[in-house]
Amino acid sequence: MGCQGSERAATLRRGLQAGLDQFGGTDDVGPLIEAVEAGEVAEARLDQSVRRVMLAKLRLGLFENPYVDPAQATAAIATPEDLALAAKVQPEAQVLLQNRDTALPFASGSKVWLFGMAPEVAQAAGLTLVDDPADADFAIVRAETASEMLHPHHFFGSRYKEGRLDFREGDPAHDALERAGGQVPTVLAIFLDRPAVLTNVQDEADVILGNFGASDAAVLDVLLGRAQARGVLPFELPRSMAAVEAQDPALPDDSVDPLYPRGAGLVSR
Repeated sequence: MGCQGSERAATLRRGLQAGLDQFGGTDDVGPLIEAVEAGEVAEARLDQSVRRVMLAKLRLGLFENPYVDPAQATAAIATPEDLALAAKVQPEAQVLLQNRDTALPFASGSKVWLFGMAPEVAQAAGLTLVDDPADADFAIVRAETASEMLHPHHFFGSRYKEGRLDFREGDPAHDALERAGGQVPTVLAIFLDRPAVLTNVQDEADVILGNFGASDAAVLDVLLGRAQARGVLPFELPRSMAAVEAQDPALPDDSVDPLYPRGAGLVSR
């Protein structure tokens, strides 16, 4: 077995030792078979994984009836009760990290400057859109955590975010915050798909509202006082990329002096 095969076998062995029963992203079982033949993985351990995977499928009824009934699925998905629950949970699951000078809530009917938010949703919420932040009562900048594409020609590298977490000059969201911040109360509504470094933009935003996948309408519900953000951070937000690079990648929430620690959130108790 070559070096690459040895590395794959070692990775599979460590995964099994850690309790994994199923590996994604590969269908090459050769290294695993060779690990078994070399005595590095016991057949009994494979039997254990097979048993657990098959038992889960058996409990789901996939052997008796492996096909979905489209009519039944349609009736079970997006019921009025489910949609009502989602409409309630999305605003409440957001995390209010900053509310300088108690800027919230903003009034319905206000003039707003938008970046990254659908204008028709803001209009439906009763807001009037303006083209210049100087003409607005407040501004909203919706953004994702900063990222880079470092391996665009790799399968996973072209699909997943990598690299830095901090906002820098030239980033569209950074420049939008600089344009609006200081002129009118400004909101940064950020999708925390990664633990953002917000130090470079914190002073430009009067309100920082984190989310983990929320609609424009859900964001506006919080900003207009129609719902309260009740979430807290499930992970820390580091203060700098230097702190990220210095922390132990095997440990959670261990960067030095994080800007927002795990559990942060302005929640009324």
